[in-house]
Amino acid sequence: MANELDRPEAPAIPLAPAEYNRPYNDQKDNVFRLFFNRLNSVLSAVLTTDNGGRFIYTPRAAFYSTADQTATSINTGYAVTFNQTTYASGITLSNNSRLNVTHPGTYHFDATLQLEHNNSSATSVTVWVQKNGAAVAYSGHRFNVKGNDDDIIHWGFSADLVGSDYIEIYWATGDTQLNLHTEAASSPHPGLPSASVEIQYVSNS
Repeated sequence: MANELDRPEAPAIPLAPAEYNRPYNDQKDNVFRLFFNRLNSVLSAVLTTDNGGRFIYTPRAAFYSTADQTATSINTGYAVTFNQTTYASGITLSNNSRLNVTHPGTYHFDATLQLEHNNSSATSVTVWVQKNGAAVAYSGHRFNVKGNDDDIIHWGFSADLVGSDYIEIYWATGDTQLNLHTEAASSPHPGLPSASVEIQYVSNS
């Protein structure tokens, strides 16, 4: 396929005769020549500045929620939950909220929350990041939402993680009439998730 490399396998070296044999050496050298030619072709494709990136498979994931998420108390932190997986490789979801990584490195997160406010008074919503159960310093953002209004929160952040680390996204609201809202598909739009997150591996830390 166009986006897959023909990975070279280790060459099968013919058994050597008991005594020096020129045809055998020529055959062996030819086996190595073919192997290194294929290996060089693969390395050239991966390292090229034009299109090599499409051959590199890095940890990545996307999750979303098809459930409304509510706050039973004001000014209280709640973990954003997800119940559907769009794709995942090297990143897993546990406890519906924990975004677990397998490989160490720097990861970038893009999070989106769909808000529905059913009160006529304006209120605020605060979101932040937690790593391994503890709030990340100065990772918070506060948003103001008008009364009886729908709104959306979208923001990105990066984190240096090691294997077995996990990230959670938290939210708190000043009004329990504000919720993370989902809608089923209805013409002309597809379903609207109450929350979604995309995760991409950036580099080694």
